[in-house]
This record gives sequence, C-alpha cells and structure tokens, in this order.
Amino acid sequence: MYSEWASLSTQISANSCGAQCFSVLNKFPASAGREVVISVVKQLGTNLGITQNAEPSHLVKDEEVKWCMDVICFGLSLPLQEHETIKDCVNVYCEWLTALHPQPRISVPKPICEDANLYARQIINHFHNLFVPRQGEILPFLYQSKLGSDTIKRQAVLCHRVLRTLQQTAQISQQMDRQTWDTLLLFLLAINEILLAPPTVKDDVGDQLCERVISVLFEVWLLACVRCFPSPSLWKTLQESCAMWRHRVALVDQWNRVNLALTARLLEFSYGPDFTQLKIADEDSQLIPAGMSNDCVAQTWYRFLRMIGNPTALCSPHLISKSSHFVQWALTHEKGAETHQHPCLQMLPQIFLNAIKGISSQVDAFLGVYQPAANQQDNVVTNLLEIRHSLNEATSSTLQQFIHSSSVSNISTQQAGQQQHPHPHHHHHLPHLHLHGAGSFLRDNFVSSSASSALNAIMGHHHQQQPQTQATAVAAAQTQGHLSHGHASPTNVCHGPSTSTVPVGSVSAGGSHSAGVVGCISFTPAEPMLMPLANSTSNSSCVTPTPPLQRRLAKSFSVAPSITQQKGLSKTALISLTRSSANAAAPTTPTSGPPSSSSINSLPSIGTEVRTTLSVARPKCNSILHLFGEWLFEAAHIGGDTWLQNRKRQACEASKRPSSMIMENRKGSISLSQPNSLNDPSSLPPTLTIDKYESGRAEAIGTLCKIFCAKKTGEEILPVYLARFYMALQQCLKITESKECDETLASILLHSADLFRLDLDGINVLLPGYIAALEIVLPDKDLKLKTQATAFNRTDLRRSAINILLSIMVLPLHYHNLPIRNLTSDSNEKPLTFIQLKARLMNILMNALQVETDAQNTHMLLGGLLLCVQDAVTFEECELSGNEHLSGPTGQNHEDNLLSSDNAHALFVRATYLVCHRLISSWKTDLNVSLAALELLSGLARLHIRETDALECKRAVKWICDYICYQCSRPPPAHSKDLHSTIVAAFQCTAAWLMQHPYLLQDKDCLQTVLEVVELGISGTKSQSKNGDLPKFKDEKELKPASMRVRDAAENLLTIILEQVGYFPSECGPESISSLLNELALIKHCTHPTGDGSVGVCNTEQAISKFKYFVTENSTILALLEEPLGNDQDPQPTITLLIRGPFGRHAWTMQLRHLPRSKSGIKYHAVNPGRPIPLNDITQRPECEQKNFPEGVDKVQPCVADYSIPTIEQIREQYGASIIGDLEAMLENQSIHEKLAWAESDNSMDSLSHAQECIPPAVCHEFHAARLFLSHFGFLNFEIRNPQNPNESLGAPPQRPLIVLDTTASAFAADLENLDKLSARTHDTVYVFYVKAGQTSASQIIGNMAEDQTYDSHFANMLQTLGWPVQVADHSGWTGFVHNSWSLKNTTESTDRNQSNVSNELSYNGAQHVLYWADVSAEIAFVVPNAWNMRYNSDIDSCSLSSNISDQSTASNVWMRGEDTGPLKSKPRNLSLELDTGSRNKEPIPPTRRKGTVSKPVLLAQAPTKIFLVWLESFEDYLNFPVEDLLAYARTGEELHSMQMPKAADCHVIFVHSLQSGLLRVKLLGPSGRMSFATPLVDGMVLSRRIVGNLVRQTALNISRRRRLDNDNYQPPHVRRRLKVQDIVQKYKMDLTEAELLAHLFHRSI
Repeated sequence: MYSEWASLSTQISANSCGAQCFSVLNKFPASAGREVVISVVKQLGTNLGITQNAEPSHLVKDEEVKWCMDVICFGLSLPLQEHETIKDCVNVYCEWLTALHPQPRISVPKPICEDANLYARQIINHFHNLFVPRQGEILPFLYQSKLGSDTIKRQAVLCHRVLRTLQQTAQISQQMDRQTWDTLLLFLLAINEILLAPPTVKDDVGDQLCERVISVLFEVWLLACVRCFPSPSLWKTLQESCAMWRHRVALVDQWNRVNLALTARLLEFSYGPDFTQLKIADEDSQLIPAGMSNDCVAQTWYRFLRMIGNPTALCSPHLISKSSHFVQWALTHEKGAETHQHPCLQMLPQIFLNAIKGISSQVDAFLGVYQPAANQQDNVVTNLLEIRHSLNEATSSTLQQFIHSSSVSNISTQQAGQQQHPHPHHHHHLPHLHLHGAGSFLRDNFVSSSASSALNAIMGHHHQQQPQTQATAVAAAQTQGHLSHGHASPTNVCHGPSTSTVPVGSVSAGGSHSAGVVGCISFTPAEPMLMPLANSTSNSSCVTPTPPLQRRLAKSFSVAPSITQQKGLSKTALISLTRSSANAAAPTTPTSGPPSSSSINSLPSIGTEVRTTLSVARPKCNSILHLFGEWLFEAAHIGGDTWLQNRKRQACEASKRPSSMIMENRKGSISLSQPNSLNDPSSLPPTLTIDKYESGRAEAIGTLCKIFCAKKTGEEILPVYLARFYMALQQCLKITESKECDETLASILLHSADLFRLDLDGINVLLPGYIAALEIVLPDKDLKLKTQATAFNRTDLRRSAINILLSIMVLPLHYHNLPIRNLTSDSNEKPLTFIQLKARLMNILMNALQVETDAQNTHMLLGGLLLCVQDAVTFEECELSGNEHLSGPTGQNHEDNLLSSDNAHALFVRATYLVCHRLISSWKTDLNVSLAALELLSGLARLHIRETDALECKRAVKWICDYICYQCSRPPPAHSKDLHSTIVAAFQCTAAWLMQHPYLLQDKDCLQTVLEVVELGISGTKSQSKNGDLPKFKDEKELKPASMRVRDAAENLLTIILEQVGYFPSECGPESISSLLNELALIKHCTHPTGDGSVGVCNTEQAISKFKYFVTENSTILALLEEPLGNDQDPQPTITLLIRGPFGRHAWTMQLRHLPRSKSGIKYHAVNPGRPIPLNDITQRPECEQKNFPEGVDKVQPCVADYSIPTIEQIREQYGASIIGDLEAMLENQSIHEKLAWAESDNSMDSLSHAQECIPPAVCHEFHAARLFLSHFGFLNFEIRNPQNPNESLGAPPQRPLIVLDTTASAFAADLENLDKLSARTHDTVYVFYVKAGQTSASQIIGNMAEDQTYDSHFANMLQTLGWPVQVADHSGWTGFVHNSWSLKNTTESTDRNQSNVSNELSYNGAQHVLYWADVSAEIAFVVPNAWNMRYNSDIDSCSLSSNISDQSTASNVWMRGEDTGPLKSKPRNLSLELDTGSRNKEPIPPTRRKGTVSKPVLLAQAPTKIFLVWLESFEDYLNFPVEDLLAYARTGEELHSMQMPKAADCHVIFVHSLQSGLLRVKLLGPSGRMSFATPLVDGMVLSRRIVGNLVRQTALNISRRRRLDNDNYQPPHVRRRLKVQDIVQKYKMDLTEAELLAHLFHRSI
C-alpha cells in the first residue's frame, strides 16, 4: 500500500538518539549541569500554582525562553535518582504546552504564547529524554531492575503525566499546524518504539506503561486523521513499527479496539440505519472523533485494518524475533540462546488468538450479529465505587503528602466530569485483578478524604472530576453493587471471598471515554489496616494471571512511594493494581468468560446459547472474503498437512542457502537465516509448538464457517473461495487417533450448523468428514474435549452437531447411489456413495438419543428420528409401487443393502424400543421431552409398514400404558398440570396405536391392559392392583381420578375403543364420526299412517314435533320417533332413535322381533290361499239330561264337610223365600234372552248356514314403541328408589333415570342445532401462503394466489399431500369457517364426493373448495387465502355468528356433572361411564371442573391457534413476513367466541424453502413458551418432498394439541357437548311425576 513512499524510521531513530544532545549543558560536567537545572527549574516550578498561587512568567524574550528550555531539556535527561528535579521539569513543560489551548495558563511565558507551535515542537522533542535510556544504558528505565521499584514507579508516573498532557492538548487545541502534528506523531512513534520494541520482561512495569503509550498513540492518530490527515510516509512508518511490536499483547488488543470502533462508524453510513447497530462500549465508541467524515472513516478504517500485517506471521516466532533487540538479547544471554527462545514469545499463541478474534469480531459486525459479551464473572470485585467507599472509610493524612511529593495533585485537578455509570451490556467482561494484598496496599497508600481522586490516579481516570461527597459514592456503590451477581465463574482465580459489582467509567472533558477501568479485585478477608509490604509482595505470588484478552487497558498510571521504611512494592504488586500480569511460562487456560467488550468479542462465541439472526442488509460473502479471507484461510491451515508441507519446502529451500546474517534497512534490524535452527520447527520450545496455536486456528475456521453460512438465497460465491474453504475444512475435520474433540473440530461444529442448508456448490464432498466428526461428539455421553484457551459448552456443542445431523439425514435416500468424490485421495480408490452413509447416520442418531440429557437437544433428536423412519417408509413404498426407479445394479443387491439393518421395518422397531424405554426410564419427569416422545410414538403408529410386527406394536402399547400407570401412581406433591398433560397425551397416543392397529384388541392381554388403564384414568384406581387380588367392583370404588382432564381423556379412549376401533372411517367417511341424519332427514323417509307417504313436514321445527325427547345420565339426549321408516314393511314394533351424546350424533332403528331376520324370511301375512267349502249339514243332537255330578255320587257316604254348603231349602228357611225368588227370576230372564239371541243368529248372514270367508285383521301400527324401548332398556325402573327417603320418594329430576324435554319451546330447535354444531373432534386450520422473492407486504403475498400468477410446481405438489380436496357445499366436516362447518348438506346419492376440479388448482380459499384431513380425534383444514377471504371475513363479522352463540350465556352451573349434584343411587345405570356408590356414607368428593368461567361458558377459552404454512422462494424473506397484516385473511369465525383476538406474537409459522437440490428447508417461528414447538418438524430441518405434507400436518396437529394441553380453561370436545346437553336440560326439562311420565309415553307426538 505504501511501497512508493519513504519510511520515516530513520528520522525516528535520529530523534531518539540525538535527544540528549539538544542542550548546551551537555558540554559541561554532569554535576555542573545538575546544579544549574535544580536551581532554575525549582524557581520555574514555584510559579506554576502547584504549591502556591500561579504568577505570570518573568520570561518575556525568546532568548530567555530558549535558554530555560535548554536547561529543562538537560534536566529531563538526568539520572532517575533525581526524581524531584525531573518531576519539576515535566511540570513546567506540561504547563507551557497549554499555550496551544484556547486559554493558556497564566504562568506560560509570552513568547511561547505568541508562537505556540514552534515551541510546542521543541518541547515535544525534548520529551524524548524522559523515555530514552540514559547515557551508558541500553534499555530504558522500565527494564532497569537495579534502579529499585520506587524509582521506576515514580518515573512511570511522570511518563503518564506527559502522555496525558499531550493527548489532552491534541484534543482541545485548535491551532496545531501540520508540522506540530507530524512532530507529535513521530514522538509517539518514537516512545512506542523505545518501550515496545524490546522483548517483554516478566512482570515488568513496562508492559503496563506500554498499554498506555499504545492507546495514546492510536487515539492521537485518530485525532490527526480528522485535524490533519497523516501523510503516507507516516502511515508506512506506523505499519513498520507495529510489525516490530507484535510480541506485545497490548498492540493487538488496542488494534482490535480501534478497528471495532471504526467499523461501527463505517457500518452506519455504509449500510444505513436499517442495518443492525454495532453495540460497543461507550468509551470505545468515543475513540472516533465526532468530526470525522465518512470518507475519512473509510480511509482510516482500512489503514488500521492492515496495520499489523498478516496475523498468521504471529505463528512464526522466527519472524517476530528478528529485530535487533531480540538479537542483542540472544547475544548477551549467559547460557546462549536463539532469538525465538525468548520467554516473552510464549505469549504468541495468545496474541495470535486475540488477533483472529479481532478479525472474527469484524466479520460478526459485517454480518450484523456482533454483540458485547453477555456475562460478568461473579467471584471478583469490579465496582470502583465500592473500592472508593473502602478508601473513604480509612482515616489518614499521609495521602496528601504523597500526592504533593509525586505531583499527583495535578491529576486530581484535571479529572473531568462527574462519574458516569456505563450500561451493563457494555461492560460484561472486564479484566481481572486478583490480589491478596490489594486491600492493605490501598489502605496503606491511599487513605484520606481524597481517596477517590487518588484512586482515579491509580486506575487511569485522568479526567477532571467534580467534587463528590463520600455519601454519594457510598450510595452509588450500594446501588450498583448487586447487579452482576448470578453467574459463577468456572475457575477460582484467587482464594478467599470476593464481591461482585459493576464497572464504572467516566467521561473526559474532551469527549473521549476512559478505558482505564480496572476489572476485578479480590480482597482477602479481614486484612489488617497496615499490612507489611513484604507480606503484600509475597502474596503476589498467588495471583493467577488472566490472559491479556480479558483485561481492560488502563489509560493512566499513578503510584505512591512506600510510607514505611520497609522494602517497597515489587513490580508484580504494582502491576497487579491495574491488570493481571502475563506469565512468561506456558500460556495458561483462561477463564471461560468472553473477552472484554473493549477488545475482542466474536459472536456467536463458543458456548453462546442463542443464535443471533443475521442482518438482511449484510454484504455478500465474497465482499467479506475479499477483506478477511486471505488471513482466515491461512490461519485455518496452521498446523495442517498443507501448512507442514509448505514449511518443509521452505526449510529445504533455506538449506540450500548458506547461513547468513543480513542487516535490514529497518532500524538496523537483522534477519537470520539458519536452516538448522530458526527454520526448524523442532528447535522451538515446547510452549511454541504449532499445536499451541490451535485456539487461533479454531477461531479462524469458525469464522470462515460463519461467513459461508451467511450466504443468501441465490448468492454466488467465487469457486476459488469455495475450494479453499472445503480444503481447510477437510484438513480441520481430520480425526485424531485419540478420538478426542479438539478446539478446531468443536469450532467447526458450533459455527457450521447451516452449512448443508444453503445450496453451496459441492458441499457434499465434506459429508464423510462431518459424519466422522458427529460420530465423535454425539454418541459419547462423556465427551472428551481437548482445549487450550477456549471453554466449550458441551450442550451447545451437541446442539449444533444435532442441527448438522438434521440437515443431512435425508441425503442418503435423496442421492442414493451417487458417488461422493474425495478431494485428496487417489482416483483409483472406489468412492463412497450416499446410500452407504445411511447406516452410520442412523447409528449416530440412535446413539445420540440414548445418551442425550438436555431437553431441547432430545426434542430435536426425536423430530429427526421420526423424519428418518417416515422417509424410509415412504421411500420403500414409492420404490415398491414403481414410482421411482433407482440406479442400483440389481434388485437383489438392493434388497441386501437397503432393506437390511436400516430398512424401514428395522428403524421402526429400533425407534419404538428406544423411545419407549427412555420414556419410562429417563424422560417421564420432563414435560416437553415426554410430549415429544409421545408425539413420535403417535407418528410411528400411523406408518404403514408392510412388515409390521404385531408383537412390537403390542409391546409399544404396553409401555405406554405402563407410563400412564407410573405417572398416575406418583405421590400427590408430584401431581401438577404438567404431569396431567403428559398423561392426557399418553391416552391420545394409545388411541392412535389402537386405531391404526385394531387387531391389538383381539389380544386378550393387550385388551385387559388397555381397559385397566382406562379404568385407572376414570376412577383413579384399578379393580385389581395385582393379578392375584380379588377384583373390586364398580359400586365398591370411590371416584377419585387424578384430575378431570385425565378422566376426560380416559373416557375418550374408552369411547374410541367401543365405537371407532375397526370401524373408522364409517359409511359417512372420515369427514364425520356422527350420523349425517337428523330429524328432518328421518321424517322425510317415514311412512305416514295414511299410507300415502306424505308427511307434510317442511322444516326442522315440524320434524322435531314428531319426536319425543328424553335425557338420560344428564349427558345423552334420546330423540324417539315411533313412525317406521318408509322402506320397512315389517309389522313389528319399530322405533327410530337419534342419540346425541358427548361423542356425537348417532341414528338407530330398532324392532321388537321374536325371531331373528335369518329365521323369518317367509312372511306369515301372505295372501290368504282360501279354505274348503263349509259343511252345512245339521247334526241331530240327542236329548239328554245334564247331570252336575257323576252317577255314583249318591252312593258316597257324606261327611260333615258336605253339609258345610247349605242347600236351597236351607237358605230359604234361613233368609226367607223372597231372596230365592229374585234369583230364580233372574235366571229365567237370562234364559229367555239367550234363546232369542240364538234365534236371531240363525237367521242372520253370519250364521253358519250362510258360510262367509274369514278376513284377517289389518296390521297393527299402534305399538307405542317408545314405551317398549324405554321399558326394555331399563329406563322406567322407578322401583329402585328408596321410598323411605322423602327426597327419593318422588324422584327429583336430576336423579331420575329419564328426563322429559319440552319440545314446544321456541328455541329448542335452535339449541339442538347448536349442539349438532359442536364437533366431537378437535378442529384446526392451517393457512398456506406463497411468498415470492423479495415480497414483504400482505397484498403482494395474497396476490400470488390469483389465477394469472405463476408459482413453483413443487408448491402445488406439496398442497396435494397435505389433505384431500373437498367441496365446501357437500362437506359435512370442518371447512375452516364456523358458519358452514358440521352442517348437513343437501346431497344426493349420485353426487361424486371426489369431484373437485376447478379452474385454478390452488383455489382452496374456502369459498368452494378446501383441503381437508381428519382422523378419529382431529380435523384439520388447509386454506389458501386470497382476496376473497378479506371481503368475506368483513361480511361475516356482524352476521349470524354472534347470534348463534348468544344464548350460551344463559346456562347456569353447566360446569358440574349432573350426577355429582345430588344423592347417588344404589345401582349403576345403563350406558353410564360414571361410578356410583351404594351408601351415602361412602360417597367421595368427586373432582369438579374449575369454576373460573362458570358464568361464562363459551366454546373456546382462548383464541384459536393460528398456524401459517409459508412457502419461501427466498429464505431470507422469513424475517420480513407480515404476520400481523395477514391475520385479517385468517379468520374462522371463532375469534368472536374467544376471550381475545389472536395476535401476531401468538402465531406459529412454518416456513418451507425449496433448495436447488430438490430438498426443502424448514424454519419455525412461534411464541416463546414452555410448549411452543412440537415435533416432528424442527427448526433447520431439511426434508424430502415426498414426506413434507405428512410432517407438516403432524406438526400442525401437535402444535394445536400442545396449546390445548397448556390452556387451563380448555374443554375437550366431548366435554363441551356434555355441557351443552346439560344446558339444554336446565332450559327445557319437564318436572313430571311417575304417573305423568308414564302418561306422557302413551300420548302420541303432535
């Protein structure tokens, strides 16, 4: 970039070397010059206002000023022991530099004020003497340990004072010209060269001071870019200088900090306000001057980005150590050493990691996902206010003396602004300061009322500060002290208790925020007030060094001399005040916290749990790779095979050259070329081997993965980048022999979750490598992590690996026998095929599911398992039907390979066994995992596998029943809403298995197991707890179910077993489980007694009047029609019933027959065949006397009993003759009448003499069949009541076996219609939308369904797999709209139900056609809205929907079951699912429903679940999908019945994006909650087109089921119907006595 420009390095060297030759006093002896300086400077210092009021300077001529400056210049070069003199020189020059300020100090000489720039340049040049080594020394003062710690610290304070003054002057001065700016920048470059170029010494104060000088250099350089943009020569010099300082951690940290601040400004104007804002710390954002233009920002950003060169050079210690300083160290080493063996180079792996993390932060910023670190470590003190409070508590007067003695008083007067608390998210991870002796040091050295100011001096707050009272500081400390608790650090870096607080920063007068914040200080408990400094020094050895990545860079430095006579503080103790010292030994593993927000934050960092959404306006991948790709690709190859080959080649080339020492132009630095030492990796110390750089390599490859995963739909990435990326991934995915997961492998898995979902060209060549990596991470319960500098979250690592697994599960069956090319192997090797990887993927999935412990990960694996089994089953069905022709060699070969251990049947068996086993053993206590497992088992039950094993299905049902038993048997404290939700879901799962496998009920053991569980759910106990126990009968048990929800679910399962298993779908089709006949339809088929078939019924009210209505069990309405149907000619007692119960409407016709139909085929009422002619011959009857007794009766001897009956004579004698006379008269009259009758009969036409044929009587139609039916079925058994009980003598209506309804009421027909409108199944609606690329408005999306629009053909195919098309006019199930659902249509037998061809095949908006699917317990409609839906919904809102349910609010106490409201009978009733007890003393307290909505019984207790299915042409459009606007098109009519309208935040959206490979990518969005997402679809899953419809439908149903389970007020359909029946009973019951009820039965209907 600067190759054509000359470097200013020689000028810098000349300024540094010639600094001590500026003064004329150098011509005199040192003692003479010293005396002159002391006398002159002391006089000048008295006028500065430090110890007394400032006075105007007496220097009024240029010559006088120049002479004094000559003296001061010499004074700055005095030995460091002359600290007071040097301090006075610094104070004078700092005061004189205010001549560049808008208002110079009064003590500044007039000549300096008149020509401030000239004198300022001279002063800046003279300041070299403060930093350069003294005469006879090689290294500057920082590295002269022989000087003593106090001397070094005092000198460091003066250096900080100079740097602070220069920085402040640059900020506020408005008159600095270019020459002054150049001089200032060259000076800063020079002192950085002096302090940073030498090798770092262990625990030296120089490292702390170096951070300060680098930060000042960069901040002043940024100011110069605004005020006077540096020349290319200066930029080149800066770049060259930085290359020589790369062994310093501070350089890379400050470089990252400035780059991030510049990037934030760059993104603002490059991508506009819509781009994701880059959130950085306030002090970092204020590094950029406010006046910097956009063009200046761009130029400065790019130059700073390239400042340190290629970061991979940090992996070569030979390159870093080739400067003259390292050579000098190597030559003077007592034992002899190579330059690359200097201990400070052991930090290179950490520096390399920091540099790569900085680049990663840049990448994150451009992707729009950069965020500050999330957590603050908990075991350390970071709140400076608490430290201030501790200091203020101390009482001593020594601090002021110290401040005056070391000129720190000037610091406190210059501190600006009031302390400002930063936002917590800006300071999540600050550097850590861990001291045992810190408390005593602070108390010993800074104990006065001015402790806050002193602490600012220590911590680097060089700004002016308003007076702050002690109370204010204490209050602030107490306010902020608790904010960062709650996140424990994984590593205890210092023993002893600590306090966690929030960091504090301050704002300077110049507008830049201080970065000088000390991170963490850990105090030991109960330290004495004055601890000997020796103890403090010894305690410093326990300090655990924190990597420089995690420390905050101090901006200023202030120290105190020892106030005791003991040995002063060591350098280690001093450094510990502001940072954790870097250990020169091998780099230790840092704490797991992310870096400080001022240095590096790469998000999503390793261990981050929430994946941040990429910005829609992010740049293309090619653009990012143009900037950072070269560095990242090289860094990703570090330590790989390619890198090793290159190093060997370089070593081979170097061996051909003779050993040489080449002097470079760059400041006399040398380059050694010695093939056997420097270029030989084996000569490196163990701490610098290439494997130590793996953390940086892992960060680089992870960053590359993030870049390529940011590819947009349709975006093209250059092939050269793809090739280099694949090569790097293949190198990094190589598995070691130890089978451990290293940092590189973990980083790849963490950041490449989307890699196989993006249509990357040729990505499948990496499939074998990724599968090998998954085989290490997922199946291992105790994963071995080989890490160095990065802590991994195993759960997140496994979650990312599962995401990758879900994106490649369908590839083997999709590509089948297609070969996978190897990037590096020989062409002779037979390539792998996709189908060969299927078994490995299945094993990974099964093993991962077996060892997984995280709930979310298990949820994802369960969805993937059902995906695999479903895909295998569908694939084999298509193959066997001949729809797909595979390219296998022969059919037999395919049978051996595909249908082996990983065929559909084998997967079905393995999945069933594994899930059932873990459900019982491990998952039963977790709600979401249990629900996901039961959803998977329900999905497995619906699969049609030709080799289904009945034993496996039976075992699955047995396991599910055992699960229900275990959950019900848990102790009462464990019973909760979640527990009962799992039981309800298990009952639903059992119903699914029985419906799909009805033969299971033919098995005695299975039937008994299921019915025992049903009994357990209904009553709460089993009749037989063990096989040997005597059964407990129904009337002996108490009704104590686990909950009403469990009881309802068990009743539902029992009804399904009795009514639906083996019979669904019925003749009515799956669209209805109820009869399609109602009163009106039955009446139309009746035969009127007149025989003409005309009944004269034209509406429902008239039809209802022909029926008799009774209610039994308070839950079932019986409608009895005594007229026979027209197609029945049998003269039998016939009755037609309409039974309306909780589970639907059923029509039955019954006859009272004495013989079955099979034995009564010949009708006995056939035509009369005639009879013979009667014989009219009259026989002669002989006259004889009739005797009343036998002839021999008179011969029998009478006894006393014979005389007990008196004779006629005796009666006449006893009672008189009149009575006997009357009797004789009556007998005579009767005889006369009989003779007359016989005579008349003989003369009539009916007499035997006039023979006439007998005609049989007409067939009887008046049977009173309703009475017969009710009597035969036990509904009229009134005698079972206890007549002794007055309450039961008359039978209160709720306890009567039969309740009569009054059908004459006007609203009765409407209530019956409303009851019929309540479906016995759940119903849901899914709205399907098609989004073309770039569409963001609802009108555009809805317009895609117009007839003239084009769309993806795969979208139409998907619609056909969701359900079957139905015509709304002929449909009797759920249509997606309340008003026309579950109504009887006027259909004829000739109507073709499948006739659904329309002009537009996607016209399923509900107007004429809709997509429909149903099973025994659920209905679902798929609606494709268009403009018609908006118009229609607006018309419906104020229509009949509100009136249909207006009468629902009149019900009273419909939440309580009828049997529970009064005394129980002693005998169970027929058709009852209730349990009664024989004695009122044993009557239990039955569970009742929640009464929260007793006064408001509504159809739904919450807004219906809104589920959208969205087909995306461009995947990124999901971010702008207008859910809120499309809700207006998604109305069913139920919204008016619910308590609240649906909101966009409550909608579940299933996005489906078609990939170029023919596969489909899934994205799920929905409300955040415990039960938000259901299986089998999982966010990020990749599907095959052949199973998308099935899985989408199952997911929609499961989402709705979970929403119902999570709703406290939800009522199952059969409960709603039962409550509606009870409502009807309360409104229309007739209180009849027994006699009135029986009389009612004999009355015909109207």
